[in-house]
Amino acid sequence: MQSTPEVLPPNPVQTVREAYRDWRQAQCYFKEVTDPTLVDFAIFWERAARLRYQYLLRCLKQEGYALSRSELIRLAVH
Repeated sequence: MQSTPEVLPPNPVQTVREAYRDWRQAQCYFKEVTDPTLVDFAIFWERAARLRYQYLLRCLKQEGYALSRSELIRLAVH
């Protein structure tokens, strides 16, 4: 069952940017960590951050934002 948030944040594109940055930070952390327990955490964090980012993109699309996915990604990266 998929649903969208009842209320999107006031600036949803900014939220997507932040989610993308969190995902990138999780990827960097995973590349640097060596402790086995922290590797497990890094894997969890990266996956959770990626899924959140993808979810937010889907929510924006379902809410009728006129930007294409590539435009949303471009905005999220800059």
